[in-house]
Amino acid sequence: MKKKAVSVVLACVMVLVMVGCGEKTAETTASTEAQKETTAETKAANEETTAAATDAVTEAVSEAASGGKEDIMIGISMCAIESQMWAEYQTAMHDKCDELGVKYTEVIAENDVQKQNQQIENLISSGADAIIIAPADGEAVVSAIKKCNEADVPVIMANRAAGEGAEVAGTVTSDNVAMVEREMNYLLEKAKKDGKTYKAVKLMGSLTDVNAVARDTGFKNVADANKDIFDVVSEVPTEWKGELALAGILSAFEANPDINMIFSPSDALLPSIISGLQQIDKWYPIDDEKHVTIVTFDGAKDAIDQIKANYVDIVSVQDATTQGQLCVEGAVAAAKGEKTDGLVDPGFEVTPENVNELGFAGY
Repeated sequence: MKKKAVSVVLACVMVLVMVGCGEKTAETTASTEAQKETTAETKAANEETTAAATDAVTEAVSEAASGGKEDIMIGISMCAIESQMWAEYQTAMHDKCDELGVKYTEVIAENDVQKQNQQIENLISSGADAIIIAPADGEAVVSAIKKCNEADVPVIMANRAAGEGAEVAGTVTSDNVAMVEREMNYLLEKAKKDGKTYKAVKLMGSLTDVNAVARDTGFKNVADANKDIFDVVSEVPTEWKGELALAGILSAFEANPDINMIFSPSDALLPSIISGLQQIDKWYPIDDEKHVTIVTFDGAKDAIDQIKANYVDIVSVQDATTQGQLCVEGAVAAAKGEKTDGLVDPGFEVTPENVNELGFAGY
């Protein structure tokens, strides 16, 4: 591997756009002892999987932490800081770099794919030994990754995979399909138990975002197989924009006033969901017959707070702290010529039944 001495630290302006997201959950029923045992077992299994992924890079990282290679510099290319999840991801990477004693320089693209590609080229020129990329668009960033390949700078993908033709040292991501399937199966079992059906609005993220597509796939896998329970009357492309989510929700309820479920692929859209439901007098807690079931994704503090308040029914949590740490550990290992791949965060679900037991407060 090409070894480069770092002589220039790239100055960058960090634009932090925090978008709070939360969601409301639907219908509370007394949890059984069997549900509690299942929750505990699932959480324990997830923790074991995450620990195994961390151990996979520990040996390579320990040498760097003890001075195996001095003056490692990691480049961090962020798509944007548009949610509490991304803010936690960023903090976890910074803290891990400090813990391992490696330098880092960070650039933020504000979801501009051309800007991100140019920033990545700048990181190469600045002397980065490895680059962590959280892409705005996994396909659009391929050309910049190829330049990293040509310069012999290893790449770790953060939370989103790279498009075809890109060679990366590793990808840290969530199992988005499985996580949403678990959310939907949770609602399915409750519906069967309570004799309930759902008339649903499905919000969609950016169709060029592999995570958004995967979450949509998880939703479809369960909803399409149980059409007697889930009647999807509206699909709203949001491009991750709150104003598009709000407009889509209001339009859907105007056409179908009896909608009783909203699926959101990110907590970042929760403020728009809450605003829309309040405007049409549909914002009620789970125990109320007017309650609209809310399913969301990420694990932002806003969403967890709404679960505690008994308004949001379920959120699937991707462990942003662990993912951020794994990205840095993987980048350090890759800079040393070690292979790191297959780092998948299994995630876990938070509901009104298990929120106190888990003790997770959100990001």
